[in-house]
Amino acid sequence: MRIFIPLLWFIVAILGITGFVVMLFIIFNPGFQYVDSAYTINNDIASSFGSYFGGFIGTIFAFISTLLIVITLLKQNLENRKKQTESNFFKMLDYHNENVKQLDVYHIIEGKEGGKGKRAFIIFKMQIRELIKILNEINTNFNFNLSKIEIADIAYISFYYGIDDEWSVFSIEKLNQYERKEEIFTAIKEKVEINDKKIGRTNQTSVSSYYRNLYNAVKLIDEDKSFTKREKKKYIKILRAQLSNPELYVFFFNILSRFGTKWRDKDYITKYGLLTNIPLGYTEDYNPKDFFQIKYEEDEL
Repeated sequence: MRIFIPLLWFIVAILGITGFVVMLFIIFNPGFQYVDSAYTINNDIASSFGSYFGGFIGTIFAFISTLLIVITLLKQNLENRKKQTESNFFKMLDYHNENVKQLDVYHIIEGKEGGKGKRAFIIFKMQIRELIKILNEINTNFNFNLSKIEIADIAYISFYYGIDDEWSVFSIEKLNQYERKEEIFTAIKEKVEINDKKIGRTNQTSVSSYYRNLYNAVKLIDEDKSFTKREKKKYIKILRAQLSNPELYVFFFNILSRFGTKWRDKDYITKYGLLTNIPLGYTEDYNPKDFFQIKYEEDEL
């Protein structure tokens, strides 16, 4: 619809120019001498002129008027669709912020105060960082030959589902794509058990709806054909501004893992610069530029 409106304007312009040129041609055509040298109107010629002018030129301008009405209706429909999508987007944004406010997690270090709201992501960040550290250690010690992306994937799977004896079969199933999955799980579990920090807990309940809503908000704007590319980026920038640095940290490892497949397939990270605000070096040994075509906020200054 958004592309159709300029096409209609183009047709209106062509018809208008054509009608105007033809009108001038008819008026100044020597064949239509409806006024003689004595300035007396020749009724027959004038009648023919009126019939021709009204039949041809009138039809063109009547058609133009119809097109203008269609354009007006299409523009109204387009604006209504935009307003509806905008309303839904801001509702999702409100839900996102409300979801964050309700987060309440205990600290991974016993005795320390837990995190509520956005501070929960500070604790999530600490847990992921510890799990990556463990994965790097066992990767070296047991020669698992895991790549950085595979380490990030396993670390995030462990962060999301947790490392627990009761869920060991389930957790190993989640590592099916890795040849030495049982060894990997056992090595992680042993490291988690001797670690003073509570890094084996599950966070599925805390973050599942958070990222589902975040993805759907971006998808809502991206798939709405009534918005221009510039308008889409404007709305996603509003969403992007809601994310704190710890949220961006966890988000980065979420999209780097298997959970980020649909984000990557849709190219949302690059298209909307979703990691632009993440501080340089904030993700330690992982540089987002190694995985996505992005510009840091510092690069734009």
